[in-house]
Amino acid sequence: MDDRLRLAAVMTLLFLICFTAATGPVAAAHDATDCSFPITETDATGTEVTLTEPATEVVVLDASSAQVFWELGAEDHISGMPVEDFTAYLDGSENRTDVTDGQQVNVERVVELDPDLVIAPNYVGEETVAQLRETGLTVYQLGLENSIQSIYDKTALYGHFVGGCAAATETVNTTQTEIEEIETSVADLDRPRVLYYFFNFAAGSETFIHELLETAGGTNVAAEAGTSGYVEISDEVFVEEDPEWIVAPSHAGLPDGEPFTSTTAFRSEQTLVVNENLVSQAGPRIVVPLRQMAEAFHPEAFDANGEPTTPDSEPSPEPAEQPGFGIPIAVISLLVATTFWLHRRTDL
Repeated sequence: MDDRLRLAAVMTLLFLICFTAATGPVAAAHDATDCSFPITETDATGTEVTLTEPATEVVVLDASSAQVFWELGAEDHISGMPVEDFTAYLDGSENRTDVTDGQQVNVERVVELDPDLVIAPNYVGEETVAQLRETGLTVYQLGLENSIQSIYDKTALYGHFVGGCAAATETVNTTQTEIEEIETSVADLDRPRVLYYFFNFAAGSETFIHELLETAGGTNVAAEAGTSGYVEISDEVFVEEDPEWIVAPSHAGLPDGEPFTSTTAFRSEQTLVVNENLVSQAGPRIVVPLRQMAEAFHPEAFDANGEPTTPDSEPSPEPAEQPGFGIPIAVISLLVATTFWLHRRTDL
């Protein structure tokens, strides 16, 4: 495994850890019906964060928050963010100031931008948040993100922060409708045994990935085995659970060799690779890998256009032809340090 692949592995673990290792209490769901100012919200550190008027300049310290602003059509509010491979899919992100070195926050760069608001994921340490606040910056730190509901709440909150409540409501409604249509279409079908696998780790219960697998109409075998969080999985467990489907993020790819090739999933050619960024970042675009998983597990629940169906729905016409297992919290600091080292190595 070369340095860039190792960096990708560490980045994935860090993204996923943020869904299971909260630094403090989970912030309450945001009330999107009141879009007035001033707004005061209690963040994951227990701090009351107040904005007296809509933020015009925002720095986000994680990719999923950036994705939400792009979905809101409020990307112009973002002056600083991680500018890395994992945010390159956001059009124009390369024009923002990169405020991280790997997963290390460059405090000086953030301060130089003098934003109205800084949004920090929960894996950013208390010391960094305190440093930013000591300079006079307003910092909101996210809490636990291990559910689809947390995406709705975050989207509504970010929209309010920048005075874009109407766009936030529309984005939440659209995302929720698409997800509920998928969930309804597979609700009464037999649920195949599914394993989400990356770099010898599996996603157990109490993870964001677990909810995606279940919503797509699968049974998460890692959760069924009694595991929670992101857990290293042994070959013996792999054989014992014998998944019918294996799903992997694109940068990790599918496992090869034994015992993997003897599983029902491989023998039945039931494997799926999904976009690493869309599946691991808690944002509205999780609909894309969710739909891919549901359609793979239950092709009978989708029409010829790839739209989810219900027993009462009419089939769509044929489309016209077109040309042409847990990680201890203590290791987070090691992962961060390793990421920073690997980032420097890849720049050499």
